[in-house]
Formats: sequence, C-alpha cells, structure tokens
Amino acid sequence: MSGCVAESWYGLYAPANTPAEIIDRLNKSAAKAVQAEAFKKLGVNEGLVMVAQPPAELDRYFAGEKARWRRVIQDAGIKAE
Repeated sequence: MSGCVAESWYGLYAPANTPAEIIDRLNKSAAKAVQAEAFKKLGVNEGLVMVAQPPAELDRYFAGEKARWRRVIQDAGIKAE
C-alpha cells in the first residue's frame, strides 16, 4: 500500500466520569514526567518522541487514527477471523 505510514503511540486514560480536577492533575504530572531527564534519555535510546498534550488533543488524535485505520481496513478488504 503506497503512502501508508504507521506509528506506535501511547495515551494515558482514566475511567469515564473521572473528575476534571483529577484529569488535570494527571495531565500535569505526565507533562512533567516527559520533561524528566530519565524520560528524555529513554526517548533518545529508544528513538521515541514523547509529547504531553491536553486530553482534548489526545481525543482528537485518537479519533483521526481510528478513522484512518478504518479506511485502510475497509479499502484492503480485511476481515476479522
């Protein structure tokens, strides 16, 4: 399939209805962790690009990936076995 790019990514998720203040605290902690020297070193050693983004940005990214891979699967005629 020409022009196809696949990436691995990770997201930090919490249960539905988690209070906004908890989500905010988790997001700030994750952003701080990504800036820690140990994480930066891991990124260099493993070839990772680590980015901490607001929850809404992760939601947007996930929705885009879901739609993109749904199209790839449908266009290729892939069926679950």
